[in-house]
Amino acid sequence: MSTVIEHIVLLKVKPEASDEDIKKLIEGAQSLRTIPGVISITVGSTFAEEWMPDRRNGHTHTLSCRLQSKEALRVYQDHPLHAQVKKECMLPVLAEPPMAVDYESVVVLCDSTEK
Repeated sequence: MSTVIEHIVLLKVKPEASDEDIKKLIEGAQSLRTIPGVISITVGSTFAEEWMPDRRNGHTHTLSCRLQSKEALRVYQDHPLHAQVKKECMLPVLAEPPMAVDYESVVVLCDSTEK
């Protein structure tokens, strides 16, 4: 069974960040899909529905990157585009350093006929 690496980043964007700042952050993060070894990138605003407790702890946005391997994670972290996006699109709008975690997992797909 093959595995993937999940790289999850929680972001706290400054309250004064403009819509244009947020757009730049999202588009910059989405551009990371071109780095070798990246399977997918998702990025978006966090939310809490009225029926659920707010578990965000101030995190306003999340980035999730799925990679082919631990070696691909190293390529991603060291890639010049990653450094550029972090420096130009992310760090200027963050209220504090991002929180990131990485883990290895088997991907289990749902069978749509079971639903």
